[in-house]
Amino acid sequence: MLLLFGNVFHHFLRVPVFIVHAYRHCPTTTAPADLPRQCTMTAFEELGVIPELGDAVSDMGWELPTPIQCDAIPAILGGGDVLIAAETGSGKTGAFSLPVVQIVWERRKDVMNESGTKSSVGWRLNLADRAMGLALSQDGLSCESRVPKAWYGARCMGGVHTRGKYYYEAKITRDGLCRIGWSTLRASLDLGAEDESFGFGGTGMKSTQRKFEKYGESFTTGDVMGCYLDLDNGRIWWAKNGKEFEIAFRLDTKFSSPHAALHPAVLVQNSSLELNFGDTPFAFPPKEGVTALSKAPSSLIEWRGLEVENEKKEASAAPVCIVLEPTKELIEQTHDNLLKFSKNVSDPKIKCVSLAAGANMSQLLHELERGVDIVTGGVGRVLDMIETHKLSTNGLNFIVIDEADQILSSFKPQLERLLSKVPTVSSNGMRLQVIACSATLHNMQITQFADKYMNFPQWIDLKGMDSVAETVHHVVCMVDAIGDKQWIRVMHSPNHLQHDLVHEKDNIRLNTTDQNTISLGTKILKGCYVLKAIEALKMEQCIVFCRTKQQCDDMEAYLLRNNYGAVCLHGDRSPKERSQALADFKVGEMFSQASFIRLVQKRWRTFLQNHAKKKPFLVCTDVAARGIDIGGVPFLINVTLPDEPAQYVHRIGRVGRAERMGLSISLVSTQQEKVWYHKCGNPRCRNTRDLSEGGCTIWYNEPKLLADIEEHLGQTIAIVDQAFQIPVDEFDGKIVYGAKRTNGNVEVIEKFQLRKCELAGLVTTFEGHAPQLAVSVAQLADLERALQSSYLASVGDKFRKIVVQ
Repeated sequence: MLLLFGNVFHHFLRVPVFIVHAYRHCPTTTAPADLPRQCTMTAFEELGVIPELGDAVSDMGWELPTPIQCDAIPAILGGGDVLIAAETGSGKTGAFSLPVVQIVWERRKDVMNESGTKSSVGWRLNLADRAMGLALSQDGLSCESRVPKAWYGARCMGGVHTRGKYYYEAKITRDGLCRIGWSTLRASLDLGAEDESFGFGGTGMKSTQRKFEKYGESFTTGDVMGCYLDLDNGRIWWAKNGKEFEIAFRLDTKFSSPHAALHPAVLVQNSSLELNFGDTPFAFPPKEGVTALSKAPSSLIEWRGLEVENEKKEASAAPVCIVLEPTKELIEQTHDNLLKFSKNVSDPKIKCVSLAAGANMSQLLHELERGVDIVTGGVGRVLDMIETHKLSTNGLNFIVIDEADQILSSFKPQLERLLSKVPTVSSNGMRLQVIACSATLHNMQITQFADKYMNFPQWIDLKGMDSVAETVHHVVCMVDAIGDKQWIRVMHSPNHLQHDLVHEKDNIRLNTTDQNTISLGTKILKGCYVLKAIEALKMEQCIVFCRTKQQCDDMEAYLLRNNYGAVCLHGDRSPKERSQALADFKVGEMFSQASFIRLVQKRWRTFLQNHAKKKPFLVCTDVAARGIDIGGVPFLINVTLPDEPAQYVHRIGRVGRAERMGLSISLVSTQQEKVWYHKCGNPRCRNTRDLSEGGCTIWYNEPKLLADIEEHLGQTIAIVDQAFQIPVDEFDGKIVYGAKRTNGNVEVIEKFQLRKCELAGLVTTFEGHAPQLAVSVAQLADLERALQSSYLASVGDKFRKIVVQ
């Protein structure tokens, strides 16, 4: 009974949905085994998600939606433009993927159900005879534009000719500018601009041939305008809320010809209209002798409707949604998620295609010709396929821009060109829905983009200003090449970290405080500290961030020379190399939990160690700091601090995901370090002069960058020495990085689909806090019981007849 009424409480009293699931997993309260499927609605279905998607997320182990999903999913399902900002690992991809899959499926379902059931023509606005910036309703009786300072027009499918008196109504439903009237098919959609086009505008002006004259009265939101056409006497006039105005235009005899049939026409600017051609009662019926357009004799009607069917047929093969990602890895990750979410959706099945670099182009083109629903790709590839007409946008209803701040930073011209080629209204009359996801919305580029390309977007910012997750511990180790001279000895050994040739032309003077010499020593010393951190913390998996691609290559080689399995990920590596690097690192992730390995039976351990292609160290640039799904990584090392505080937060967000503890270590030089800063566009440039002297180097001031990061976060970052003894929190006690802490217990989750292990000897109980938690849980249970009893008493007999079979 509690489970049955859980959903009722959620809707009427806004009781958090996790309370319902608490009963589902409670050992003393279980649901009947034969409880109907409709009585066990999942938490995601509470957000409006269809059951098939609810089952898919359950199969993925998602029990409850994250806070960002709770807000974003209903907003996207509601049809509006949405801007989403949340922390890395917060479920942002699911927040847009789930509603997108559902709406795409619903749109395709509607097309299937409508196939062959609707007449190709009727008294409604013509989807094929309208400006692309004008949105039409499904029935073609409403139109809207929310673009200021731009006019968009449309014409009705039907037009009348020869003889008769006709009437239709237009109700203004949104303030703005609009013009209503009549035009032939030969006229443009700019109503009132030619001699076969007659309009009356909200400012109280009539127009034809661009001649504007004062007429009648102005009209605005809520007014109902009547449009009269008298072909018997060659006259056009209008009425406002039943009050008729004088004759506005007298018609030439040519309008009695079927080739000059007059169609109802509208023109709007930042406004919306509802039209009534007579299929429903008029608000202000015309006088006797005037016929509603929908009642006109068929012999006197000229139809234009075939273009709609042709456009719909073309649009049926075009994608409904395009998802834009900044990197190949994110393209593949998002595409995989879309496949998982849509696996249970059928009749019709959702077809997803990835345009990631390295894909088989002939196979890709074949899939696009057969028809696709969701396309995921980079801005450049998608733009190229649109411009070469390999990818149609006629049926496009969605554009999702993931990591929008990075895309705007790196691909803004291409993105703007792409959006200029996408119709703001699709062939089915639906307005383009734009969804932008970003690590932060506190960005001027994001604000400007929203103002230009989005219609009254809903801002969902659960992240606010940048902050560090509670599951992430981050510390700083200061690197002082003046005080720590070991780099002088190390630089003469074959295994030292090679510098990136930035000091190739400098005169290095050992045992001095020369700036170039200390800078070189800093680079070598940072390599030493990386090895010390790995050894001191017994790292079995770690992401190592470097500033440049050359430094990544050097660090990878350095780790390999010191017998640490490493792979490298940056933009100069081929798509195949990047995919393989990520795959090898994730394999290393599967076998990096020492405590788990110790507990697996010996035969399993031998098998796994012999077959694991273990590459536990991933060296990368910031390309990997943007949403790549690498769960459970315990450690991260910043060899060089990023030059933007927000990027620091993105980097360290690679650890501490999925409720697992993570540690980030940043190596910060106490002295300025000479680094490459190419503005010449030549990646092979070796001009080591300073930027101020026309060169391509700068002096990197990490103490200042650290101060900026601390000011950005509003906290002081703990400092550790080169022994890397991490401070222990009084409450948390000893932390196992990479492990999951639940209710005070350290819980190691196997990575290859085995059930949870009972880890004897590795569980920290925090017995001192258990009694307080027990009291709180008991109070919560009492409150829930009282709340449900109160509700049942208030509804009386209404639900007493409900019986759970």
